[in-house]
Parts: sequence; structure tokens; C-alpha cells
Amino acid sequence: AVAQHARRIGSVGSGLIRLAVCTAHAHGCHTFLAQVQSQNAPLFRRLHWQTLAEIEVHGLPHHQMQADLAFYPPISDGERGFLAGQREERAA
Repeated sequence: AVAQHARRIGSVGSGLIRLAVCTAHAHGCHTFLAQVQSQNAPLFRRLHWQTLAEIEVHGLPHHQMQADLAFYPPISDGERGFLAGQREERAA
């Protein structure tokens, strides 16, 4: 989950999804599933997930989705995370 105030900052959500799946893949995961709120399903589809079923969770519409692990190379040091949006600093 991403705090509401940070949801529109760059690619925080997609970066967290990639980090989670790549790290799990490195630890031997063969199937990665998620229950995704329906409004977020298009983001997951763009990230190579497919809907297995439309379900209801706590009275709200969700998608049971599965990641295409072929799109997520294993990251063995996932604890370090990703560095996103950094630019080289210029010498003054």
C-alpha cells in the first residue's frame, strides 16, 4: 500500500510492486498472487499481471491477479530496494 499523499509521486506504486515480485522471485516464488482493488487493476495489467477472477473483499470489488514472473527478474538483494528518480549531482 502507498500512502494517499504519495500515490502520484513518480512511480512509487509500480516500483514497490516490482520490488516485491522480483524479491519474491529471487527467494524461489513460482506463483505471485494479489487481491487488487478494481480501480488499481489497470496499473497491474500494465505491469504484466492478469486477472484470474473478479471477487469481493470486505464488500468492495477486487481482482484476484497473478504476476507474470517472466517479466520480473530475480533481485537477490531486495532489502536494499530501488533507487528511483535520482539524478547525478553536478559539480558546482
